Amino acid sequence: MNKKVLIIDDDRDICLLLSRFLEKHGYETETAFTAVSGISKFREMDFDVVISDYRLGDKSGKDVLLEIKKIRHETIVIIITGYSQIKTAVDIIKSGAYDYITKPLITDEVLNVLSNAFQSQSTGTTAKTEVVKPLALQKNKISTLNNTNYLIGQSKVIREIYHQIDIVAPTDYSVILYGETGTGKEVIARTIHEKSKRKKSPFIAIDCGTISNELAGSALFGHVKGAFTGALFDKDGYFELANSGTIFLDEITNLSYETQAALLRVIQERKFEKVGGTKSFDLDIRVIVASNDSLHEAFQNGKFREDLYHRFNEFTISIPALRNRKEDIPLFADFFLNESNKELGKQVLGFEPEVIERFLQYPWPGNLRECRNIVRRAVLLTSTPYISLQALPVEIANPGLYKTADVQQQSTAPAAASRKDLKDVSVRAEFETIMNVLKEVNYNKSRAAEILNIDRKTLYNKIKNYEKSLS
Repeated sequence: MNKKVLIIDDDRDICLLLSRFLEKHGYETETAFTAVSGISKFREMDFDVVISDYRLGDKSGKDVLLEIKKIRHETIVIIITGYSQIKTAVDIIKSGAYDYITKPLITDEVLNVLSNAFQSQSTGTTAKTEVVKPLALQKNKISTLNNTNYLIGQSKVIREIYHQIDIVAPTDYSVILYGETGTGKEVIARTIHEKSKRKKSPFIAIDCGTISNELAGSALFGHVKGAFTGALFDKDGYFELANSGTIFLDEITNLSYETQAALLRVIQERKFEKVGGTKSFDLDIRVIVASNDSLHEAFQNGKFREDLYHRFNEFTISIPALRNRKEDIPLFADFFLNESNKELGKQVLGFEPEVIERFLQYPWPGNLRECRNIVRRAVLLTSTPYISLQALPVEIANPGLYKTADVQQQSTAPAAASRKDLKDVSVRAEFETIMNVLKEVNYNKSRAAEILNIDRKTLYNKIKNYEKSLS
């Protein structure tokens, strides 16, 4: 006998689509467009499964679940919900639902959940209720670009950004990307490239913070043999390697004024010469730049060339911090979990609900990069099926304790600083902040730079020059 499924959803199109799909796969279906009519149908007929939307006009999906369980406890109930409603999902599982399915619906996923439900019923097992299951491998959550999986997210703000990408990518406009450290500026730049007419040509990404002033010309434009001491052979620069494609200049404000002038000339003339050379090379390239800070403010403050800013400022995209797109946090956590499982050869299945709650409360100063590192560390430390609070750093697992310690530490600063002038106080406070962060991350300078929201080169310079500033 075919299994009977009752579908309750106030979206008639979803009811019709799901009903036709399940009937093609051997199920008998009935539909209802309100909670009351669905419960009434359930009283009148025998159903093996009820699939109900959580948001119904007259009642919630949880109300439907509780009513169904009162009438016939053994009935399998599956709730349709949004991934951003993570607490809701955990609540309905604890209330007796077999599972939940996230929107937008993937029909193959529905079949898989039904198959697992009937198998569990026949073996006498039940769905786990104490964990949040990983969903990051669902097909609709991953956008595959250039044979690489990039997780886009579901928040309104990130969907708007990808709409902007679709508009600007087919053009040759220069693009400025703004965003905090770790927000995924290079991923956005690469996505623009992959959606452009240059996608079959090179994409070259450069962190300008790692280029010294002395070697910037050679790094960007190449050099000929003998151009300077140590130039033992000809070398191609980044612009030549990226020719016909896209070049991405991250942390563009770290380039010196002299290098900015050379860069402006190359972009204006669409020609370049290698350091020490006399031959000009034609340049056909798209330029995407990124910065943590406003380039408009940078040129007003004399830190960036105004003419170069206007040359780049054809299109601007601002990438939000992870804390401002909370509905994407569990999604990325699952994505990085599966990525870490593959990397480490482990089979961690998911997160305990308390972990996701802490993730949603944490401000993520290092954004996606920090999230990835935290999850990788947690997977490494986890020997149980699910990641618990014990695998998280103290600032996430116990933020109250972390803030208390920080306040106690800061409370001693005024006494020490009172003997100095205002400039000295500012410099010393900055240095102490840097040193405290370095201690927390075992003197990993790259990690410290991420937490402090500055680039690595700036951090190195501050550490190097602090004694002179305090003298």
